[in-house]
This record gives sequence, C-alpha cells and structure tokens, in this order.
Amino acid sequence: MKGRWIYAAAASLLGILTSFFHPAVVIVFSILAFFLLKRNILAKKNAAILIMIYLALIMRSDLAAEQNRTSLAGSESEFEITMKESVKIDGDLLTVPIELSDKKEKLMARYKIKSETEKKALADYLGIGMTCRINGTLQTPSTSTNPNAFSYKNYLNRNSIFWILEMEQLKLSDCINRKSGLTLSILKIRETGTKYILEHFPEQTASLAIALVFGDRDFIAEDTIASYQKIGIIHLLAISGLHVGMLAGMFFLAGIRAGITREKMTSILILVLPVYAILTGAAPSVLRAVFMMLLILLASKVKAPIQLADVFSIVFICYLFISPYVIYNAGFQLSFAVTLSLILSAPIILKRFSNPAAAILAVSFVCQMAAIPILLWHFYEVSIISIIANLIFVPLYSSIILPAVLIIFIFDLLTGGNADIFLVLLDKIIHFSNWIADMLSSIPNSALILGRPSIIIMIVYLLMIPAFFAGWERSKNNKALIKSGMLPILAIVIHYLSNVLSPAGEITFIDVGQGDSILIKLPYGRGNYLIDAGGSLVFETEDWKMKSDPYETGKDTVVPFLKSKGISKIDKLILTHGDMDHIGGASAVIRDMRVKSVVFPRGAELSEIEKDLIVQAKMEKSDIQFTKAGDSWSTGNAVFQVLSPFGDWMDGMNTGKNDGSIVLFAKLGGLTWLFTGDLEEQGEKQLISSYPKLKIDVLKIAHHGSKTSSTESFLAGIEPRIAIISAGRNNRYGHPHNDVMTRLKDFNIQVLRTDKQGAVTYFFKENSGTFSVQLP
Repeated sequence: MKGRWIYAAAASLLGILTSFFHPAVVIVFSILAFFLLKRNILAKKNAAILIMIYLALIMRSDLAAEQNRTSLAGSESEFEITMKESVKIDGDLLTVPIELSDKKEKLMARYKIKSETEKKALADYLGIGMTCRINGTLQTPSTSTNPNAFSYKNYLNRNSIFWILEMEQLKLSDCINRKSGLTLSILKIRETGTKYILEHFPEQTASLAIALVFGDRDFIAEDTIASYQKIGIIHLLAISGLHVGMLAGMFFLAGIRAGITREKMTSILILVLPVYAILTGAAPSVLRAVFMMLLILLASKVKAPIQLADVFSIVFICYLFISPYVIYNAGFQLSFAVTLSLILSAPIILKRFSNPAAAILAVSFVCQMAAIPILLWHFYEVSIISIIANLIFVPLYSSIILPAVLIIFIFDLLTGGNADIFLVLLDKIIHFSNWIADMLSSIPNSALILGRPSIIIMIVYLLMIPAFFAGWERSKNNKALIKSGMLPILAIVIHYLSNVLSPAGEITFIDVGQGDSILIKLPYGRGNYLIDAGGSLVFETEDWKMKSDPYETGKDTVVPFLKSKGISKIDKLILTHGDMDHIGGASAVIRDMRVKSVVFPRGAELSEIEKDLIVQAKMEKSDIQFTKAGDSWSTGNAVFQVLSPFGDWMDGMNTGKNDGSIVLFAKLGGLTWLFTGDLEEQGEKQLISSYPKLKIDVLKIAHHGSKTSSTESFLAGIEPRIAIISAGRNNRYGHPHNDVMTRLKDFNIQVLRTDKQGAVTYFFKENSGTFSVQLP
C-alpha cells in the first residue's frame, strides 16, 4: 500500500458516510474500487485491504452509534461530579463539562451565580479535577428551531453528552480536590498557564496569547473573532500545523544546543508531542498536526521512508476509527481538507512559485479552494478578500506574532514576569493587526453569501474543485490554467443560479422567541421581503451580570437564517410598528444585508429605536418609506396590498402603537395571507369595517396570541383556514392566551405555533405548496 494509503483514507470516509448517512454510499465505494482495479492503480491484494478498511469503518461507526447513549433516566437529583475542563464564567452564568463519578457519563453543567462575591469565589476556587456533591435537575439540550441553524443538542450528543445539569446550588464546602490522572494533571497546567497570561499580559495580547499557546479562543473579543472570520483568516487564531511545527522546531534546536543528540531529541519529541496535544485542548487541527509529526518521527527513527500523503492518510483513518463522530466537526473537516490539498499540490503546483509573495498567494488560494464547500455548509459565505488578507497576515503571524508570543511567554516565566518591555511592543503590534482586520472586514460586499449548498450542489463542488487542481497540475501555459480555473467559478455560478433561478418560493415564520420575523422569498429571485426582525427586551442589570456577547435576535438568529438561504439582499424590510420584539433585530439586518428599502407605518409617532434605525438605514443607503392603507405592489404572480394603518386619518385618535401596525394582505403560492403585526381589537374592528369582503386562507395571529386580539367577530369576518402564532417558549406573558386558542378551535382553524413547532415554512411553486415545521 505504499503511496496508495490515500485510497484507503477515501474508503474509510465512505465507510463512515455509509453508516451515518445512507447505505447507498456503497455504490460510490464500489465504483471507486472498480476504477482503481480496472486502471491497475491497485493490485487485488491492496483492493482487499481497501474493502476491509471500508467494512471496518462501517462496523466501527455502527458500534459508536449503539454505544452513544445515556445511562440516566432524567429524574436523578443528587450527583457527585468531577470537573473535566476549566470553569467558564460569563456574566452570572457558570458552565463546565463534568463527569459523573459513579457512571462515568459526561454532562454539561450550568449554574446561575447569585452575587458578585460568589462569582469571585467560584472563579478563584473551582478548577479542573475538582469533585463536588451537588443537587440539580437534568434537562435535555435545546435543538435547532430554525432551518440550517446550529443544533446544540446534536453538538453535545456527538460528544457523548445527553443532559444539561442545572445546578441548584454550588457550595465550595462540598467541593474538594482529589488525586487526578496524567491527563487531568496536564489540563491543570493548561488552566494555570491561562491564568498566568491573564494576570501578566495586556488584555488584548493576553486573549491572543491564550489562543496561540493553549488553543482557547474564548477570551478573544467577539468583534475580533467576527472580523477575522469575515476576511478568512480565522485559522490564524487556532493552533495548527504551523504552530506545532514551529514549537517542535524550537524545542528540538534548543535540545541540540544544550548538547543532546538528535536521536535522543527525536525520542523526547515523541514523548512530548502527545502531552502538547492535551495541553492545547486536543482540537482536531492539533491532533492532526501532532500525530502526523509523530508518525514522521517514528518512521525516521526506524529508518523507514514514508510519503507525506501516506502519513496524512494513516492519521485520518486512525482518527476516524477512534472517534467516528468527529466527521461532523467543522474544524476536523477544514484541517484535513486544507492539509490534503497542500500535500497534493506541493510537489507540482506550489513548486512553480519561487517568489515568496507569489508562493503565499498560491498557498492561500489552494487552501481557499479546498475550504469553499465546508465554509459554505457551515457558515453560508466565503470571503472574497481572504487571499489578500492571508498575504498580509500569514507572514505577520508566522514570522512575528506567533514566535514573539511563544518566546515572550517562556521568557516571562523564566524571569519571573520581567518581559514588560517586550509585552508593550507586542501589544502594539497586535493592536495594529486587529485594526487592519477591522478595516478589511468593513469593506462592503467583501463576503460572497451563497447559502448552504444542497446535496447536489455539494457534489458539484466536490467534483469541480478537484478537477480544477488536476487541470492546474497538468497545465503547461496560462491559457490551460485559465480554462481549468473556470471550473470552481462555474461551481459557484451554479450554486448562485440555483438560488436566483429557483422556481420555488417560501414563506417562513422564523422562530425568534417572543417576537415576529417573517421571510417572503419569491420564486426566480423576484424579491426577498422581511416582515419584522424580532428582538428582545433589554433590561438594565448590574455590570457583573453582563454577558461578554449577549444574545441578539437579529445578529444571532435572523441574519444567519437569511444567509443560510443564500440571501444577501432584502428588497423590503417591513417594520410593522415600533415594539422592540418586532424591530430589535432590524439593526443587524440593515448592517449585514443590503436592504433596498425600510418600510415604516405612516401616522404613528416614531419611537427612539425607529429614529435610530432611520439614521442607520440612510447611512447604509437604504430608501426610507412610510406606508399606509391603499399602497400596493405586485411581482410576477404575487400581489401585496397594505390594509392598515390608515395614515393621517388616525392622527388625533386614541389609537395605540399596536393598532397602528402595518397590516399586509398577500396572494402567494395559491393562498391568500394576512400579516397583522400586533393589531388589537380596535384595529381589527376598523379592518373589518373598511374591508367587509376580506376573506383569507392563512392568518398570522396578531400580538402573539394576546387575549386582546383575534376576536370572534374578526375571525368570523375573514374566515381563515390556517393560523400561525409566533411566540416564545414559556414566555412571561402567557401567549398565546387560552381564550384565543379556544376561539381558534371553535372556528375549526388549524394552528401552527413557533413556540411548539419551531419555524413554520410554506414552500410553493406557482399556485400550490405545502407547510412544514422544524420540530415534529
């Protein structure tokens, strides 16, 4: 199998996919095996090894799925726990992965801190390996309630965690330090080192140093993370092959300088590297780099030459066999995909570039091409300027920041904290680099938003990108290179056109908790309309309770959902009225999307939030419109008519903000729709009086099912067949009210609810469509 382990790696991957995704993947494996035999790439003996690896990974994956289950009933209330990682305290919330002492089952523990004094005491006392006796309740993790959204439940389950333990109290007197094993001892060193950096380094430098030395990005500001991610250099904030190679090289040379022989230093490195992997958090990228280096060192020690592609493949196979569920991890996917692309392209493609800048550009381009399908699947967009950003930041990090961080950290430890003068200089460099990242990330349209690719589009990427590399490898001149370079561009164009030219449309009632946000996506790219953007009420709280990155509906729910659908432009952002639960997320939408026009109701007095949104929208060059009853527009077969508010007619009337909501009537997908904002009883009466012949199929229940809306006379007048309620789970207002639910039942109206079923979507083509919900 020498030089052929790459095919075994492909077989192992297909084995995992056969088990976890669909048995039909066996057809792909059969075609691969037949092709390799037919072309005499593999001998029959090697083909037999391929089949054995394929079957072994299927059986291993099936066994992993069988064993990946909880032993708890869910009713337990008393626990003895051991903290497996460092405690994370964010505001008044403490979280920590734990293990039950008796069952050896992992859980995620949470505790609501009661006071600032308790917060400080917990932060100072609790640490890795500590055992506590506590009382609490078990809860199942939350799943995704919107299409394409991150599922915390799936994430935990794939890490063998099935419960969240809500601790009722956390008494330090009930916690003790016990003897720990080697792994916990190493993790304690990591925890101590992290605290040392926080105490001795400037704030911004400390957060970056912890990421580069110990592999923990939790201390880096969210704005910095967002900037690095947007311009495609987030990989520089994670420990990778570059970090491992540089540190191992420094360690090896230091040993040689100290008079240790190369053979002994190789043996020491073989022992030290696994410790380093644990010390840095054992992320997939670290494990890949460490174990590839271990295999190379072992091969050199026994003087057995081994190809780098074989090293990669053997590590890949072993990693999947040990931990099959890692296949879902984005970091694993990116690390191995990018590494493989570099290994395969280095002998022919990258050797063509002698100029350092050109070589960096080529490497960045290869990495970007390999990462595109993975980035689109997980993050829905790719950076257009990432190649330029990498040209700036890769030399800066590899030649200056990373070596400086490692050397200054070691020097500061050895001299008892006397590296202040070097830290000041390093802090200025890091501030400067973060400033450049912020500037680049603020460039308009610097990211290409294409949405999550379908399985068919993903196959297109997986065919055309390798074909591009193969064409680049064979190209003898620029003309041939340009021809092969059209392949990934063609894949991107196909992906883009699959969104723009799709004959399907959708209306999605996004689950934004206690609020409203409705996407109307018309067929053939004829228009994207967003009615409200959700939002949550922000209450004043003490500083110590403030989260480092508080949840914000627009930024964390609405914008990611829109991006996952491939939407980068909103034709109309219709803000029905000025309540926070309807417009609180609008700022993020205006900031992160191209919004052609923002629509407000005419006649109502503007709230401060609405005034701020108008200023922001003008700065982003969005049109500002004020609408009233009688306004209308049509696009293709879709017709929209504004039924309320009644504009100037309402001036001077005792009409609340809710009854001044924009009410929109629409004909879409063969159904008639009424979107009502927070309309209440008085507004409903006015609507029926003004439009006595109004009949609809689907009603967006006003005001989240409040008792003051959806009156009997209103329901009798418009005769809806389906009602959709957007409300938060266990909300403080008791929405939807029992009286409303009773009325809907009495009128034989089918009810769909975001608080029970997650996002509600109507997919349609021309005049027919179907409803679907996120949660069964």
